[in-house]
Amino acid sequence: MLFAIAAVPIISFVGAAIDYTRANTARSSMQAALDSTALMLGKDLTDGTITASQISAKATAYFNALYTNKDAQNPVIGATYTVASGATPATIQLTGSSSIKTDFLQVAGYMPNIDFNTSSTSTWGNVRMRVAMALDNTGSMAQNGKIAALRTS
Repeated sequence: MLFAIAAVPIISFVGAAIDYTRANTARSSMQAALDSTALMLGKDLTDGTITASQISAKATAYFNALYTNKDAQNPVIGATYTVASGATPATIQLTGSSSIKTDFLQVAGYMPNIDFNTSSTSTWGNVRMRVAMALDNTGSMAQNGKIAALRTS
C-alpha cells in the first residue's frame, strides 16, 4: 500500500526529468545549429556571396538544413547584422526560440509545453589590434649566444 502511494510522485518526477531532458536536447541542438549558421553567414558576407538584404532568408535556409530535432514545435529564428565601422567589427547575432510538447508534465496537469530560447553571435573583420613584445635582456641571455640571436631577430 505504501509503495503504491509513493510510486505516483516518483513516476511523476521521472516523467518530468524525461520532458526536461527532451527540452534541453532540443535547445542544445538549436544552439549548435545557430552557431554554425552564424559562422556560415559571416563567411558568405566576407566572400561577397550574399548581401545584407539576403541575410534573413539565408539564415533561415541554413538553420532549417542544420536543425533536425523533431521534438521542437515551429522553431523561429531572427538575424541582426551590424556593419563594421571604424574600430567596431562586423557582427551577426542570431536568436532562436521554440517549445516542445510535454508528455508526462501534461498528464500530471502542470505545463503542456516547455519553451526555450538561445542565441549566437559571430564577429569578424579588420579591427586594429595592439601588440606588445617583451624582450628578455637579463644575464641568462648572455649564455649560448642567446643575446646575439635576440639582436638578429
